Amino acid sequence: MKLYVLLALLSTALAATNFEKQCGQRAVVGWCKAGLPRWWFNKETGKCEQFYYRGCGGNENRYLTQQKCEETCLSEQPTQKPQTDADAYIGITNEIATAAVATVCRKPPYSGPCMGYFPRFYYDHKTNTCRPFVYGGCRSNGNNFESPIDCMRFCGSVKPEHPLPR
Repeated sequence: MKLYVLLALLSTALAATNFEKQCGQRAVVGWCKAGLPRWWFNKETGKCEQFYYRGCGGNENRYLTQQKCEETCLSEQPTQKPQTDADAYIGITNEIATAAVATVCRKPPYSGPCMGYFPRFYYDHKTNTCRPFVYGGCRSNGNNFESPIDCMRFCGSVKPEHPLPR
């Protein structure tokens, strides 16, 4: 019985600590130069508020959408992990999901106007390969992947414009 009480107390303490990490910290904009709209939970107002994340650093009180922030911080105990840079990548690619894969994968590499430094990969449809480039952190054209594996998964079925001789 004592073990159950101890486990219950420990679980409650960990949940409170997790809540404080995910929802109790102030918004931290970071140090790069991107201007990515994100959401943070303001425990003083009890609301999720928008801020502009610079793309590097920060803390766990940062969410891609207001809905994700509210789901995590307005429930009694947060059970979802906070947004990570990978989640941001998913958010970026979801914005272009309605575009045809071939159209996206035939676009040239585009760093965008922001000044962040994010090593990424773009699909080169002329050679059917994924090549590295540096993304600035905003206004992706869609041909922008975190890894060559993600790049090939998304664009690998696109036929080269001029197939190479065998």
